[in-house]
Amino acid sequence: MDEQLLSQEEINLLLKTLGKEEKREVRADKEVQPFDVSALEHIYAGRLPGLELVFERWTSGIKRGLVSVIAGVPTIVKEGVSSLKFSELISKLPFPSAVGYFNLHPFKGNFMIILDPKLIYMVVSNVFGGSAKPYKIEGKEFTKVEMRIIERMLKVMYAELEEAWRTIMNVQLVPIGIETNPAILMFARPKEKYIVLRLTVSLEGGDGYILLAIPQEGIEPYKEMLKGVLERSTEYYKKLLKVILGVPLHISVKLGYTKITLGELYNLKVGDTITLDKPTREPVEIYVEGIKKFLGVLGHSKNKKAFKIIQDVQE
Repeated sequence: MDEQLLSQEEINLLLKTLGKEEKREVRADKEVQPFDVSALEHIYAGRLPGLELVFERWTSGIKRGLVSVIAGVPTIVKEGVSSLKFSELISKLPFPSAVGYFNLHPFKGNFMIILDPKLIYMVVSNVFGGSAKPYKIEGKEFTKVEMRIIERMLKVMYAELEEAWRTIMNVQLVPIGIETNPAILMFARPKEKYIVLRLTVSLEGGDGYILLAIPQEGIEPYKEMLKGVLERSTEYYKKLLKVILGVPLHISVKLGYTKITLGELYNLKVGDTITLDKPTREPVEIYVEGIKKFLGVLGHSKNKKAFKIIQDVQE
């Protein structure tokens, strides 16, 4: 029996060894780092059809609207949508950059439209008759002329963005300010996520970017609506149909056409008759908003000229 018992020296050695193992496990635990699940989060506009619709309409709108600022029609291409932390977004911007920040009620948080300084220099050159060539960013403040151009560009973009959102819901855009040094922007937490739309603008061979940054937390309460859930309700369709049915349309009737010489046109006077190519009994063409939709015959109704539809036409 005594041979099976451990001596005091063996017991002390065993306890010392166990203690070392416990310490090694503690050291291993200290090497474990917390995993940031948010690093795997991505926002795809395709998952929010309403947001994608806003992006598409805003892109088309600013292409038309910037014609009032730029001499010519710019080429604007949607490059993509990504999700970035506020600190990541700001750290990638050069100095100077034109950052227009604003509120879009009822959404919470600060939205941003960011203009590439190269784009601003190209627009200024374009406005004053120069070629749209790229400029070196020198790290200096924008001039008064450049700031004026920035204000005009942002004004157009604000108006078009508000209009694009109103196709889905009522919003009110309230400009807050313009910052040229991104490093001092402090209105959001560093880890706050932003949905960022990137557009590339081309002017006579020169390229620059426009960024639209939307606070992810700000649109979170409206995510289901942007997915289109509310659009499937019967009440929504009734309201939409009521609006559509009240849209006025322009209808015209084409009686026919003919060709005359410039001399004949010059000699025309009141009382002259112009003979058209169509016989009097042949159906006339009826156009809705410039598109041929029906054939009909002319007549009278309640002492007014009228036409009777006799056939649908598919162009």
